[in-house]
Amino acid sequence: MAQVRKVHCGECLRRRLVCDFEVPGCRRCARSGVDCPGYGDSAKVRLRWVTPGETNSKKRKGTLSRQKNKNSPTSASHRQCRSESSDTNSEASTVMQPVTIPSFNLKTDYHALIDSVEYFNSCMYPQLANSLRLGTNTNIYKLPPTILGAASSRPTHLRSGLVCLTLSHRMNQMGHDLDSKPLKSHFFRHRGLMIQSLNEDINDSHKRDSDIVFAGILSLLLADVQQGVSPHWRYHIEGVKRLINLRGGMFHLAATPGLLPIVLCFVYLVVISDTSSPASNMLIGGLNPMELGLFIQCFGENGYGFQMCPTPLFGEILEINNIRCKISTIDETDDSELHSDAREVLRRIYEFSPTAWIEANENLTDASKLVVETYQSAVALYCMSSLQSMRALPPSPLLTKNRDTEKHILHGLVERLLQGGSYGYPFWPLLVLGMQAVDGSPTLRAFVRNNMTCISVRAGTHAPLAARDLLEKFWNSGKNGWDDCFDQPHVLTTILTVNRGQLRRAS
Repeated sequence: MAQVRKVHCGECLRRRLVCDFEVPGCRRCARSGVDCPGYGDSAKVRLRWVTPGETNSKKRKGTLSRQKNKNSPTSASHRQCRSESSDTNSEASTVMQPVTIPSFNLKTDYHALIDSVEYFNSCMYPQLANSLRLGTNTNIYKLPPTILGAASSRPTHLRSGLVCLTLSHRMNQMGHDLDSKPLKSHFFRHRGLMIQSLNEDINDSHKRDSDIVFAGILSLLLADVQQGVSPHWRYHIEGVKRLINLRGGMFHLAATPGLLPIVLCFVYLVVISDTSSPASNMLIGGLNPMELGLFIQCFGENGYGFQMCPTPLFGEILEINNIRCKISTIDETDDSELHSDAREVLRRIYEFSPTAWIEANENLTDASKLVVETYQSAVALYCMSSLQSMRALPPSPLLTKNRDTEKHILHGLVERLLQGGSYGYPFWPLLVLGMQAVDGSPTLRAFVRNNMTCISVRAGTHAPLAARDLLEKFWNSGKNGWDDCFDQPHVLTTILTVNRGQLRRAS
C-alpha cells in the first residue's frame, strides 16, 4: 500500500520548522502558545487587523521622494492641522456611531455619487454640524438616502457637483500630498462633466434660465474656488447676474420655492468678494446697490445667515464697498459727501450691540456672541483700513490709534474663536487681520499664516491658502494700502456649496 505523505501544519510551514504531526494540533505550536492552524493541502493565511493608516508592506517606488515632501515645513504644518482637525472632529461627534471613511473607488459615476453621499454624511456633516451650537442654520443637514434614487432625474452637473465637492474637500484635508493625486484626476473628470452638462442646459432655450441652471453655475463657481483651479471664475458671476435679470430680479427669485438660500449665497459671495477686490473693479457692477441693500434687510434674518455675520454689519460691509467704488470714480473735490457717509458708517458699526442682536434673534444662542463680536471688530477694522487708504476717512492720529487698538482686539477675538473649534467663520476676520499685519510684528504674521493653513485643512477648501499667499506677497511689497494687496478681484470664501435640497425637480 502506498505510504501517505505527511503534511506539516500551516504554522510550522510558515516558520520553517519540523512538525510532529499530532492531531488535532501539533505540540510545537502548543509550546509556542500559538493556535495550530491544522493540516491541509495549502497553508492557511493568518490575517491581522491593523490600525487605519498602518501598513506592513514593503516600501514602494517613490517612498523616498514622498518622505522628502513630508519633511517640508508646509507639509509639517498640514500634518499638524490634520491632527488637530481629527481630534476636534472626534470630540464633536462622540454621540455619533462609528463610520468608515469612503475610499473613493470610483468604478462608475453612480458609485462615485454613493461614495460622495457617504463621505459627506460621515466626514463633512459632523464638522458643519458643530456650528449648530451657535444657532439655527437651514443650510446644514445630512444628505438623505433618497438623493440616490432621485439622481437619475437630476442633471449631470448637479450629481458631478456633489462629487467635486467631496473630492476637493478630501484633497484639501490631505494637504494635496502625493496620496491625493488619484483623487485629482477624478475631480477634473467630474468638473468636465459639470461644464459639459451646464453648456447643454444653457443652449436649451427651455432650461437656460431654470432654477437648476442657476444652482449649477454657482456650484461650479464654488467648486473652482474650493479647489483653486480656474482663473475665469468672473464669467460664472456674470452669468448668474444675467440670469437674475432674466428672471426679474432678486426679489422675484426669492419668491420661487427653494431659491432663497441660493440667492442669499450669491449675495454673500458678491459682497464679501468685493472686500478683496480693487475699488475700480468690483463685482457689484450690473446690480442695483439699493435693491441689494433692501434684499439683505428683508431676507438676511431668516436663519440662513451670512456666515454668522449679523445682517446690520453685513449691510455696512455693502455700504463700505459702495463708498470705495464711488470714490474711485469721482473727482477729489466732490467727495465731501462720501467723507460724511464714511464717518456715519463707522459710527453705526460701533453702536451695534452684539448682546441686543442675539436677544432679538431667536435663531441664535448665547454661544454665538463671540462670533458676532469678532465680526463687529473685523467690520470696523475693514471700514477704517480700506476707507483711510482711499482718503474717505482722514489719516488722523486719533483714527490711526483707534485702528491699532482694534487690531489687537480682533487678534484676541479670532484666537479665542479658533480655539473653540470654529473653522469657516473666522476666515474673513482673519483676512482683515492679515491686512493689518503689514505693520505688525513677525508674531502676528506667523499667527495669520499658520491659521490660514489650518483653516484650509479643517474646512477642506483652498481659499485660505490663496489668501495666505496674497498676504505674504503684500507683506513683502513695501506697500500698505488696501487696494495694494487686492490689485485684482478675488473670491475668497470658505462656503463649500449651495443649498439645493429644496429645488424643484428638473422638468
